[in-house]
Amino acid sequence: MIQIKQNGQVDASHLDQLHDEYMARRCVVLRELLEPKILAYLQRHIDISHMVTKSEVDGDTEFGKVLFLPESEPALLIFRLLFNNRKFFTLLESITNCTPIGNFFGRIHTSVLGTQHQIEWHGDNTDTRLLGLTIDLGTNDYTGGVFQLRKRSSRQILSEVPRMSAGDAFVFEIAPDLQHRLTMVEGGGPRTVGVGWFRSQPDLGTFAGDYLTFRRAGVAAECLPDS
Repeated sequence: MIQIKQNGQVDASHLDQLHDEYMARRCVVLRELLEPKILAYLQRHIDISHMVTKSEVDGDTEFGKVLFLPESEPALLIFRLLFNNRKFFTLLESITNCTPIGNFFGRIHTSVLGTQHQIEWHGDNTDTRLLGLTIDLGTNDYTGGVFQLRKRSSRQILSEVPRMSAGDAFVFEIAPDLQHRLTMVEGGGPRTVGVGWFRSQPDLGTFAGDYLTFRRAGVAAECLPDS
C-alpha cells in the first residue's frame, strides 16, 4: 500500500498505483493519512467524548448498530473540518475518476466486542454521495470488524479491509451496483473509526456557509483547512 498525506502531497508514480488499486477493487487504502500530531489531537478529543448507541435504519428496517458521537461533541466537528479540504478533494478525484467533490460529511463511531455492533449490507446511494471514507482513530488492537465491499447483483466480494493502524484510511466507491458492510468485532477492541461521505453537492463554499461557519464547543469552525 502507498503512504499518502492528507495535504494531498503524493508523487505521480504513487498516484498511478493508487488509481490502479482503486480501479481493480473499487476501494483504495491510504496509509498514514493523518499526520501524527493531528491524529493525536483528534484522539484526545474522542477520549473525553461521550458516545451514544445509534441504530442504522432503512425505512422500517434496522441494518446496523454501533456507538456514535453526538453532534454536540467537539471531536466530530474537528473531524469534519479536517476532511473538507479542496486539495484532498482534487487528489481523490484523480485517484477515483469521480465527478467533482463538493463537500465531506462524516461521523465517528465505535464497535464494541460482545454488543452485536455491526452494519449489514447496504449501499449509501443517497444524498449525492460519491465516495465513502473510513479512517482508523483508535488505539486498541482487535480482530473482526472487517469492512467488505461487494457487487450487489452477483454478491462478488471486491474488497476486504481488516484492522488498520491508527491514521490509516480507505476510500471506496458508492454506486447503485455496490454494497458494503462491517462485521462484528470478535476480540480485543473497541474499534473506533471516522466514517463519512464525499458528496457532489453542495459545493464547499455553500456547505461551509450553511454548516461550518459557526463556533461550537470552543472550536473555531472558520479555520476550514484550505478552503
